Amino acid sequence: MAKTPEGVVVEYAKKHLKDKGCLVRKISYEMRRGCPDLLVGAYGGRVLFLEIKKAEDIEPEPHQIREHERMRAVGMDVIVIGSKRQVDELIKDLFPCDS
Repeated sequence: MAKTPEGVVVEYAKKHLKDKGCLVRKISYEMRRGCPDLLVGAYGGRVLFLEIKKAEDIEPEPHQIREHERMRAVGMDVIVIGSKRQVDELIKDLFPCDS
């Protein structure tokens, strides 16, 4: 079965983050919209929420933006990713000694 463009980025992110030892979970809310796609636990206790888009130039929907703003307001780290290149950049940021 063919994957959606967003699904390709999700699978790439999950594989490469797990390869680095991260805990990666697909998440969703009950009875609420705007949940980021992935929860990532990285070495050292860093926790990230990833919103995956099918391309770098795709913005989150207004309800997603509102939720991301609520999350960031209490110190949560929400990142919008729209390509394999951006996943690679995130990994370099999380693991600078591996570069």
